[in-house]
Amino acid sequence: MRQHHAEVLIPNADAFCQLAAEKDWLCGKNQRSLFSPLVRDPPREWTDIAKHVEEVLARPELVKFLCVLEKHNSNLLKQKVGAERKVRAAPFLLGYHLFYILLNVKQRKANLAKMPVLGQQPAEIRSHFHEAAAKAKALARLVRKGPQPPVALAARHRPTETIISLFEPCRMIRSPDRRKAIVSLDRLLDDAAASLEEVSGKISHTRWHRKTGRKQLRHWAIGRLASAFRERLNHPYHSHIATIVTVLTDIDTDEDYVKKIDKRRPGGHNS
Repeated sequence: MRQHHAEVLIPNADAFCQLAAEKDWLCGKNQRSLFSPLVRDPPREWTDIAKHVEEVLARPELVKFLCVLEKHNSNLLKQKVGAERKVRAAPFLLGYHLFYILLNVKQRKANLAKMPVLGQQPAEIRSHFHEAAAKAKALARLVRKGPQPPVALAARHRPTETIISLFEPCRMIRSPDRRKAIVSLDRLLDDAAASLEEVSGKISHTRWHRKTGRKQLRHWAIGRLASAFRERLNHPYHSHIATIVTVLTDIDTDEDYVKKIDKRRPGGHNS
C-alpha cells in the first residue's frame, strides 16, 4: 500500500516538541493529517481511533521513546533549517503509525464481514480476483461491439485517494487528471480488471488472514513498527516496540518475542 508521511511546519527546530506534533496530527492541525480541513467529515471510527492513539501516547511507558523521537526529529530539522528559520519537514510521528495499524486491523475485520471471499485461503482469493478480472475484460470486449453508456469520472482528489489507497484492497478509479472526465464503459471495465489483477499479485500468506484479534494486532504492529523504525530511524528499537505493543494490545510482550517476529516477516532482520 502506498503511504504518505505526515508533514508539519516547524518555525524553530530547537522548539520541536514530539508530543505536541503527535497531537497536532491526530486533531487535524497538521495539513497532511487525515483529519485536516481537506478531508471533510472523517468517519466516526477514525476519530475514535485517534482518541485512543492519543491516550496510548500519553501513557508513561512511552515517555522514554517519545524522547528518542524528539531528539531524532530535532536533529533532522536542524540539518534542514540551515540559514532559514522556517522549513517544511517530515518528522517521524509514532501516532501516525499507530493510527494506521489500528485502522488497518479494523478495516480488515469489516472487509472480512462484508466480503467473505477474503476469508478463504490465499490461493482461492487469488483465483477469485483472476476470475473477476477475466470476466471484466470479457464484458469490456462485448460492450465494445455496440453502443455503450458513457461514464462520468470524478476529478482526482489527492487526500481522498491517499486515504482509499491506505485502507482498501483495490485502488480507486478516477479521472486521469484533475478535471472530471467522460469515458466509455469498456474503458472503465478494463481499468477495473487491471485493478483486480493488481490486487491478486499483492496477496501473501498472511495479509488476508481470517483472524483480527489482539494477537494478530500484536503481530501486525511489530512488523509495521520494526519496518518503519528501521527505514526512518535506522534502528529497529525492538525493546521500545515491545513496550508499545504491550500498551497497545494489553498482551505482555518482551524484546525477544519482537526480534523473533521481526526476523520471520518478509524482509526481516536479525538485528
